[in-house]
Amino acid sequence: MILYYLPLILIFPAAIISYKFNKTGYILTAIASVLFFIFTFRIYDYITYFYLIAAIVWIITSLFSITYSKNYGRWLSPLFILTVAGMMVILYSTNFLVFISGWEIMSIPAYLTVAINKKNDVEAYVFMFFSEISTVLIITAGVLSFYYTGTLNFVKINNDIVLLIFAIGAMSKMGLTPFMISEWLPIAHGSAPANSSAVFSATMTLMGVYGITKLALLSPESLYVGILFILIGIISVLFGALYAYISENMKSLGGFSTIENNGTILSAIGLFVAVNNSILRTFILVTIVLYAMAHSIAKTGLFITIGHTGSEYFSEINNIKDNENSLGKFFILSSLSGLFPSLGGLATWMVIEAFFMTAFLHGALGVTAIIAGSLIAMGEGFATAAMLKIFYFTDRGNKKHIKYESHIILLNGIILVLLFIISPLIIGRYYISGIPSVLIFNGFMIESRFSNADFGLISPLYIFILILIFTVIAYMVFRKPRIRVSERWNGGIENNEYYNSFVYSNNIRLILKKILRTKYGNNEALQTVDLFWLVMIDLAGAYRKISKYIAYKFMNSSISMYMIYMILAFVLIIIITSVVY
Repeated sequence: MILYYLPLILIFPAAIISYKFNKTGYILTAIASVLFFIFTFRIYDYITYFYLIAAIVWIITSLFSITYSKNYGRWLSPLFILTVAGMMVILYSTNFLVFISGWEIMSIPAYLTVAINKKNDVEAYVFMFFSEISTVLIITAGVLSFYYTGTLNFVKINNDIVLLIFAIGAMSKMGLTPFMISEWLPIAHGSAPANSSAVFSATMTLMGVYGITKLALLSPESLYVGILFILIGIISVLFGALYAYISENMKSLGGFSTIENNGTILSAIGLFVAVNNSILRTFILVTIVLYAMAHSIAKTGLFITIGHTGSEYFSEINNIKDNENSLGKFFILSSLSGLFPSLGGLATWMVIEAFFMTAFLHGALGVTAIIAGSLIAMGEGFATAAMLKIFYFTDRGNKKHIKYESHIILLNGIILVLLFIISPLIIGRYYISGIPSVLIFNGFMIESRFSNADFGLISPLYIFILILIFTVIAYMVFRKPRIRVSERWNGGIENNEYYNSFVYSNNIRLILKKILRTKYGNNEALQTVDLFWLVMIDLAGAYRKISKYIAYKFMNSSISMYMIYMILAFVLIIIITSVVY
């Protein structure tokens, strides 16, 4: 028992030590993360795969922080480690009380991390506001669970109300629709140091995914809740990917990409909740875990890549060439684009397979699944364009080249490729087979299925080998491609401006000008108005008008109006109490 909790015992002293010796604190955090994985992970127990995901992210970000955080003073390292400690408490939790405690231990240092390094307090307050919304809703879910089961422990529950309320609270932390309308996640994550942004996007939002998945396993199947999750998820996917594509702040781009990834995961969870086919449910559960793994590890690499440039905006990157981390960056961004040969490619294939298999179940769920699967595929297209933007426009950086950080980026990319190759080892045996007649031996092929027959087939190792062979052949035939110079289309702008990241995204600004409110400003320059903030301003204005109307018409110091209000409130409370009991 002591060994099981040893990582937790080790990480809190590491936070204290790191105030004076930050490198020692980060090394202790990495060691605690390794021990956490060793003592908690169990093969084919899919809920423990979240422990593996978190541990990998913590190890990579801790190693990266050894050199990165030296420019942020003494406080970054203890706050970073305390945030990790809070997540570790969440993953150790067996009841709502410990889960909520970990949620707050995670959130408060994260708030301070955003606040302490910015002169403007808005980003930090926005972060804390939405964090506390999630806390209130999760506490509400815990109270309801206690009411229905008589215990705060995570146990089987006979209704979907607790799952729904908990999920809405977690969605706030994950920045999903409707909370996406405030864009708090890209704003807050974009304002933190790169190592903290990586932990926020890769594992802080993962805690929400973990909590929803845990409760989904304990809750009954629910068609309506499942379809609701799918709808929320696909809206988040489309707008998250779209705004990532047009974002000029690299960290905000990563934040919007996180919304897109979390939207896909929530859609898959919705599928899991709605489906009543046991074979398909298990396949969807594996899909959720692998997609979360690909997202978390690759998103860590994305923020490390951004931190390595020493800049926040594409426009700040100058002409110092840095190609040392290109290979690792290529694998990281390929994973976030849902492309082979990375774990993200396999996870995206599994997500789309899960939705298209569900279409064969017919009914409302079948129709929803085929539409959702198609829209998720469209979102992956936007995501690929956003990742290409990162790949091309971060080849140049104004930070002094640090080989150590480049090696961390390369390590991150290699992990994603290795996980892709060995993925059949961590997927349940029921979905693993082979076709020896075409030299794909048993154990090397993954099957998607919802019955005894397979629906689709994929062999990660063989895909990797084929890509490697064709890459070598192409290089041997064509060698290094010669640089060709041609006139570039500047995204619809007729001037002599150098081709930059803003111009790169102008095609989608013009195509979707009705949504993005794109227009030409002074000097024929394109301007994009943020649709979500327009809606926020309109909602705030409408709320103010309604409040003013109620204040003048009803809350006007009239004793009769006050008595009517009290009577109506009393009657409403009686009705609610009667329904509950």
